[in-house]
Amino acid sequence: MSITVRDIPLDEMIVDPNQPRKLFLQAELDKLAASIAARGILQPIRVLWDAERRGWRIITGESRWRAAKMAGLTTVPCLPVEGEPSETDLLADQLVENAVRNDLQPLDFARALARLKKLKGCNSQELAAELGMSGSSITRVESLLTLPPDLQQMVDDGRLPESCAYEITRLKDEHAMRELAGQVVSRRMKREDVVGAVREKIGKKAVTPKPGKVTGKLDGVSFSFAFSAGELTPETLLKAIDQIRAKLRELQKSEHKDVSALAELLRAS
Repeated sequence: MSITVRDIPLDEMIVDPNQPRKLFLQAELDKLAASIAARGILQPIRVLWDAERRGWRIITGESRWRAAKMAGLTTVPCLPVEGEPSETDLLADQLVENAVRNDLQPLDFARALARLKKLKGCNSQELAAELGMSGSSITRVESLLTLPPDLQQMVDDGRLPESCAYEITRLKDEHAMRELAGQVVSRRMKREDVVGAVREKIGKKAVTPKPGKVTGKLDGVSFSFAFSAGELTPETLLKAIDQIRAKLRELQKSEHKDVSALAELLRAS
């Protein structure tokens, strides 16, 4: 199948209302516009014909389109998307491109992830595997959606750093969240300071674990269990231990007695 790049007039292109990226910083657009004026657009913009709106809907590359207008271009190279991709597939593509380029603001990313999970009917771990991302990074970003709307706005406009906001989500009381967020802004607190403040407010043991994890040491053997697809309970832990015991028995019966082979058996199960 051939890939055809074509020049499309800027005024025939329209923004995608479902685009996860909502914030475009002027300084970044100025820099991109200067680059485009000097060297042109190096990567085509992906577009899809929108019959209802009578225009080329921008799938990925809206910042390039905006900067091209600023640079005085009238047409830009585009790569039309063939067929009729679903909204789910388009959103997944937009998320991956923006994540790779680090273009998305934290809450734009979190809202897009929540929407994609709903469209796909999957959980965070399944979505992480599909997008090629770590489950912990998705869980971390999603936690920002538990902040009150006014604090989410503070993250959006840059007053409240993402790293500090994540620690604040561990507090269960919205009043305490707002109080600490105000202190972060007024005192310019760093993440380490916020971690300490959270522990001081509700105690280290009361901090919400993200995700569940159990570590320890028995008879000189260290172990660690992490369960991020839900709550870590005695039942889920016992089930995991039973599976390990079964695989160990299988290993005993085989020709390979090396315990290091256990990991390979568990991955194959």
